Amino acid sequence: MELSFEQAMARLDELTSQMEKPDITLDDSMNCYKEAVELVNFCKKYLEDAKLSVEKLEKQNEN
Repeated sequence: MELSFEQAMARLDELTSQMEKPDITLDDSMNCYKEAVELVNFCKKYLEDAKLSVEKLEKQNEN
């Protein structure tokens, strides 16, 4: 199941909270970081795709 943009952002918030805990282990911190990087990349691509869709719609409206 693919996440929505909003679900990905919510998960990033959760990961940030986990990583801010003083008792987090290095392994857990690294796992959170890895997942966060993947989510950030997902969100960037989602936004890029949304931008392209909007630009395409704007071009169609110009014609």
